Amino acid sequence: MSVEQSTDGQVLSAGPDAVGPAVGVAAGISGGATVPMLLLVAAHLPFACLHYMRTWNLEHYQFFPFALGMFAWLFYTRRDASLERWGWFSLLLIGVDLFLLGASIWLASPWVAVAGLIALLTAWSRASRERGYGGSLLCLSLLLILTLRLPNDMDNQLIQWLQGRTTALASGICHRIGLIHFSDGNVLTVPGKQFLIAEACSGVKSLFTIMFIAALVISMKRRSMLHGLVLVLMGMGTAGLMNSARVLSVILVWDRYQYDLSTGWQHDALGYVALGVAAALLMSADAGLDLLSSWIPDIRRPGAMAIYANPFILLWNRYVSTAMQDPESIRIPARPLKQQALKVFAIAAIIALAGQAARLPGLL
Repeated sequence: MSVEQSTDGQVLSAGPDAVGPAVGVAAGISGGATVPMLLLVAAHLPFACLHYMRTWNLEHYQFFPFALGMFAWLFYTRRDASLERWGWFSLLLIGVDLFLLGASIWLASPWVAVAGLIALLTAWSRASRERGYGGSLLCLSLLLILTLRLPNDMDNQLIQWLQGRTTALASGICHRIGLIHFSDGNVLTVPGKQFLIAEACSGVKSLFTIMFIAALVISMKRRSMLHGLVLVLMGMGTAGLMNSARVLSVILVWDRYQYDLSTGWQHDALGYVALGVAAALLMSADAGLDLLSSWIPDIRRPGAMAIYANPFILLWNRYVSTAMQDPESIRIPARPLKQQALKVFAIAAIIALAGQAARLPGLL
């Protein structure tokens, strides 16, 4: 144990090895509840693979391989199996997953199976800890949630809504700057040219991409729940603003220079420039939020009240500020998953795989 003393012999601090050396303990995927959890993950794979194969056909969801890959990499490099704490919330999510897994087989719905898989991995992230940090890895689950397609064709409804909003906003700006035009549905007509605000111009692709970038920033920088929520909302607003600017640029360039930016490589290049500017604005917003929600050191006063900390500072640091390194976190006792879970999960995985094997031919 390493002990630091002052000149008068009083103990100032004790090193982290006071609770045992950390030699040989590293982040990774082995140990803890790895085996039972991987059994349950495997039980979802047939329906999950089918779901994501279909999702790849949707251009606005083609970021999902990057999201899944980043989740796997961050979870593998940060997780310390010796620090798992399985609480009621994580166990509840596993129960939700088992229910959804059974429902997916009954309904022959790969979407429901993927929803259950996300609940399962969210439970695992909630129970997992990173050595040196007090919080869980729950923020990583945001990367998974974004890969689940909106139910009941709501993504296509969102596309149609964005088309109408983009057309109305562009028409309103053209009216204010005195540009002669006519708006009819998703079509904007200016002298000598007619522009259709199609799906590619609705901004849905840039919206989902910006939300993925926001989720990646939140996960990599360990942002708090409140910080992450505000950043995602700001990202949505930024994506909409930059897409409207892109549509307006196409109209203004045609009106002034008679040059068409609505088709070909010029249109793609303009879209990437708008996406890059939106991403830069998002990173700037993240830095600004980090400045406003900085971590506050909780200095305990000497004397009889020394054992008490400021509860308001505790709540601020836990739910608002970015996670900071906390050597004291290794003193929190682990709460491993019960050994009986291995048998239960193994039986559930076998039953689920058999059920999916019977259902898959009808879905292919």
